[in-house]
Amino acid sequence: MELLASYEYDVIQPDQIRLCRFVKEDDSISAVLKTFSADTPFPDYTALSYTWSFVDGRPTKNYSIQIGEQRLPILDSLQPFFRVLRSKHTLLDDTWWWIDSICIDQRNGLERASHVRRMKEIFEGAHKVIAWLGEQSDDSDCAVDFIQLLHDMSGPNHNDKDRRAILQKDQCQPQWIAFRNFFLRKWWTRIWTIQEFVTPSDVSLWCGMRSISRTAVCDALWVADRSNSTGFKDTIAFHHAWNRRRAWLLFSTFNKPGRNFSLSLLSLATYFCSNEATDNRDRLYGLHAISTKSHDLEINYSLSVDEVYLRFAQSFIKHHNSLDIISFASLFRASPGSSLPSWVPDWRHRLEPFVVPLMVSQSSKTHVGNLRPPMTFEYADKTVRYSASMSRKAAYTFERSALLARGSIIDAVDGLAGTQNFDFVQSSPKPLSTQNTDLTRSSVEILTAVCRSLALDSKDRYLRYAMPVKEFYRDFYHLCLLALADSPHSDSKEFHQWFGRVRSLRVHGTSFENILRDAHQSGIDSAVTYTPEQDEYVQDSFYGRFVDTVERMSLRLMTSSTARLGMAPEGAMKGDLVCILFGCSVPVLLRSTQDEDRLTLVGECFLDGCMTGEAMGQSEFMERTFRII
Repeated sequence: MELLASYEYDVIQPDQIRLCRFVKEDDSISAVLKTFSADTPFPDYTALSYTWSFVDGRPTKNYSIQIGEQRLPILDSLQPFFRVLRSKHTLLDDTWWWIDSICIDQRNGLERASHVRRMKEIFEGAHKVIAWLGEQSDDSDCAVDFIQLLHDMSGPNHNDKDRRAILQKDQCQPQWIAFRNFFLRKWWTRIWTIQEFVTPSDVSLWCGMRSISRTAVCDALWVADRSNSTGFKDTIAFHHAWNRRRAWLLFSTFNKPGRNFSLSLLSLATYFCSNEATDNRDRLYGLHAISTKSHDLEINYSLSVDEVYLRFAQSFIKHHNSLDIISFASLFRASPGSSLPSWVPDWRHRLEPFVVPLMVSQSSKTHVGNLRPPMTFEYADKTVRYSASMSRKAAYTFERSALLARGSIIDAVDGLAGTQNFDFVQSSPKPLSTQNTDLTRSSVEILTAVCRSLALDSKDRYLRYAMPVKEFYRDFYHLCLLALADSPHSDSKEFHQWFGRVRSLRVHGTSFENILRDAHQSGIDSAVTYTPEQDEYVQDSFYGRFVDTVERMSLRLMTSSTARLGMAPEGAMKGDLVCILFGCSVPVLLRSTQDEDRLTLVGECFLDGCMTGEAMGQSEFMERTFRII
């Protein structure tokens, strides 16, 4: 048989779309590709969401379809889907399909970039969206049946107690295993499939010959979340699926006329940092469609990964006149071999996602924002916000990859609590500077400052409300007493470990332990019958905030050269400079290099008494330009 020539795509315009229809099936599938323009309504079409097949970083295409007298190689991962269409007798039913690897000329970078910008339009405009999860497995039918059961149990006729009584029985274990395996499928891990799950009005998820709706899947996840003894919630499978559910709820709740809502690309890239992408530029490009703030992201496949990340950081700073994005570089540090400077986040870095990973992710600042649950958006004290540089606008220039930013040095790191990964660093016997140092603070005032620091002066993890001082201090104080006495009434191993690593840290020349003993001997709030809250899931308690700050955000208690207290990134060192950069919501730590004019970013920090602009009016803090490399 004569070999057919490889298919050559016609050039299409930015407002045009190609659709595919399968018309014949012999030894191979025959199809037509037709271009449609936006000046007339597109025909009803079905958009397919699926995963590409790769070997050694290259797409595998061992099959072809015939288009006219030409041959178009197709991805191996599409073959099982086509077999299912044959079995359902729907392959040749005149459906128009949008399948990215077929309908986009993947060799044309400009066309790829144009379609990335239109992904929301394509999937929202589809008459139907099918998410192909893959072929049937030994337990996939069991998983689909279990999802339907959980969906049915999500209604008002069942309460949590009834659900748990049924779902935590031993005989349900095979179903929970099948449920976990369902969400371990590759489709759930890919960055591109997030927007394909979120943006359509409806999605049908196919697994082999079976299908289930997006609504049923999300309801099942909600029931699984509330059935917290099943072992599913601690798995990566749960996190991948749950994060999609959160994004879909946010998008569907607020993507309506008249709703003032922000879903920033910066918060999305952070929240979905554990997902996979073959092309690391797609860690930003692949989320563009569901962001309400893309920060002037340039979609350009001719740029390298480092160039994309650098330009994204620069465009964020220019667009918002804010330096808050540099805080993310402490989480997403440059990969080995990367040319990125210390102030630019490297989105290739994998982390366990956390809804509010940084202080600049505070709920009151929508240019960064966070992916907190939809019901929390209506309730927030908009006056509670970190504003270390007050209303000073960012004053900066870029010199190649360096950031030149105006600001002031307000302090320096002196002592640091130990962590599991970093050793304890003792404070100096006396403050290294007496400027702005109150050496007359009582033991209770010092402990209150420690409490404020550990809670980041916030009542809740979404950083919406000010810390209730009396309530939080009481719990903090009694947790310390329980740890000091090694009491059996203490349920918190984490707090015990923290106390052991901080008890010798000097504040004003006195160890934390002796400060605690002095407060206790003074008789202030010394009731021994009080039992503090020790459940991390009570998020608006001191203990809930402690777990978020110390365990999830990996911050460590620090003392400064002027005896202030605060929280620093885990990698902080004695001598790091505490600086306020104009246009940055929170103080940051900068580290000197061998060239004194060049500094590197360590990360954001909390400095008690300096989070809402208190340092800005003090004349001793001279303005200067920092060259951050």
